[in-house]
Amino acid sequence: MNDLKVLLIGQPNVGKSSLLNALVGPRATVSNYPGTTVEVTKAKKKISNMEIEFVDTPGIYSISDRSEEEKVAEKALFEEDKDGVIAVVDATSLERSLYMVLQVLEAYIPTILALNFVEDAKKRGIEIDCEKLEKILRIPVVPINPLTKKGIDKLVDTVLKIKEIPKKTFTIEYDDHIEKAIDKISSQLKETSMPKRFIAIRILEGDRDFYKYLKDERVVEDVKEDLKEYPEVAKDISITRYGTASFIAEKVTQIIPLEKGEIRRERIEEKIDQVLLHKTWGPIITGLFFLVIFGVLLHLGNLIQEVIMSSTESLFSSFGAVEHPIIAMILAQGLAGLVTGVSIALPYVFLFYLLLGLLEDVGLLSRFIVNAERFLRKLGLPGKSFIPLALGFGCTAPAIRATRVLSSKKEQFHTASLFAFIPCSSRIAIIMGIIGFYGGIKLAFSVFATLLVADLIWALGIKKIIHIEREPLLLELPPYRKPLVKNVLAKSWIRMRDFVYIVMPLLVLGGIAYSILKILGLVNVIIEPLSPIAIWLGLPIITLIPLVFGFLQKDLTGAMLISVLGSKISLILTPIQIYTFGVAGTMGIPCIIALGMLIREFGFKKAVGLTIISIIYGLLFAGLIWRTVLFAENSVKLFFGWTP
Repeated sequence: MNDLKVLLIGQPNVGKSSLLNALVGPRATVSNYPGTTVEVTKAKKKISNMEIEFVDTPGIYSISDRSEEEKVAEKALFEEDKDGVIAVVDATSLERSLYMVLQVLEAYIPTILALNFVEDAKKRGIEIDCEKLEKILRIPVVPINPLTKKGIDKLVDTVLKIKEIPKKTFTIEYDDHIEKAIDKISSQLKETSMPKRFIAIRILEGDRDFYKYLKDERVVEDVKEDLKEYPEVAKDISITRYGTASFIAEKVTQIIPLEKGEIRRERIEEKIDQVLLHKTWGPIITGLFFLVIFGVLLHLGNLIQEVIMSSTESLFSSFGAVEHPIIAMILAQGLAGLVTGVSIALPYVFLFYLLLGLLEDVGLLSRFIVNAERFLRKLGLPGKSFIPLALGFGCTAPAIRATRVLSSKKEQFHTASLFAFIPCSSRIAIIMGIIGFYGGIKLAFSVFATLLVADLIWALGIKKIIHIEREPLLLELPPYRKPLVKNVLAKSWIRMRDFVYIVMPLLVLGGIAYSILKILGLVNVIIEPLSPIAIWLGLPIITLIPLVFGFLQKDLTGAMLISVLGSKISLILTPIQIYTFGVAGTMGIPCIIALGMLIREFGFKKAVGLTIISIIYGLLFAGLIWRTVLFAENSVKLFFGWTP
């Protein structure tokens, strides 16, 4: 049993994950909250002979039950055992952040306020008096910087004494009519560990989950009758709470004159935003930036992959010394899977997450989202859809789950259908590690371009079928910051460790499975019925094996191609065949895990239907392109007498 359990709460992008990393290091485990698809992050650490479990709850702006994230945060706060809460607050927007802190204090939960972005606030001329804030709220206030570890030791010392923090601290005084209603409801409540005043307030705010604490639900109707002159009590409570947060923030905030250097910096940042968020230039710059990123990925990844592949060639030849040919084959195929994993993971997956982390920490990613949102609207997609679509470049499964930020099931399904053609890190690895390495950079970029065209055609087709109401994108733009290498590396590792722990063993098992199928003579049994597909794609029939394995996990596509053809792929397949294989291998739902997530979110029929249609669409697209290129080559040869 843990000695202490502490929840981390706060708004999105307030620095909770960075704080968790600063407290325990990159050892956290991510899991779904029971009965939901919302992720919570947990980590344990032994400090001063006391084991502390930290739980990072979803980022929310207030405690209510409107969204799935808010429901999860509410359950964690009010229904689960815990010793206290660390409320992470943004010093640059204290008033807005205090609203949720006041809600938590109303529940009499021992709370520590961790004030983040203090340095950023000072650069903007905002100085927070932490001592005064501590006196007003009557809870510990600790200024922190998770990136530099400033204030972390003091925060840990405060956490160790969290049981000593009084439960009843600051109390909001509402108008008389609300206070009378609170007292009336409180008198009709059952005994519970939660304060009756807090339960009464939640009932007045319309949260029916708290009705279970009433002895008689008729008291709610009595209170409504008493308050018929005040029909918007929930709104009145919210306004009072916001007003209190504003009053406290004003009391503890001092505006200091900016130095010339900081004024100059603010002006420079404003000018950068004027260009980056420009209606015309913004999208162009965003597109060019991502072209540069993919170019860097291709060149650097190719160099690293070449070194790894050449250094492991001697290992394959050493299996010739193994006396038993079957054992030698199994070992060689298993090693082929491992080598493919290492040569793909290191150069491409890690580099991708590294660059993504840099964009995040610098503050560019949010600006790029705003630019892309304008383009998405033309495809009939809501502005908020870019958030899950951007996640899709990392991993499709959590990206499907992230479609829950959208308002309707139509919007969610429309967005999720595009993941069939958005290259996740596994598919990027195939394009760059297989197509780019064996076919050249031009072919790799051609596959990316083909996926983009396929995605546009698909999106426009869906737009004709599904009509979606447009909603504005509400997104907070973070200030520009200097990234810390250690923080970026830690985030990159956390994001790709599932690849190392889960996918790489699958690559080895895939190679071994293929060798067993070969020994048992089952390879032809599997691929013979699929031979029309190979003919349509213009590929050797044996290349269907990696395409079949790739449905289970896209990372297996590259590993299995090397298993069935060896490392001299460019000597067996022509450039156009390598390209066609790349298109066919990267279109469609990327793995069995993503299919499972689709089933969970949209039901079996829709998920399987989308999977089948996207695979057929991808195969048709790849086959048509192969025939088009072949026709063009033959036409040039016929009319001009030379082969391009």
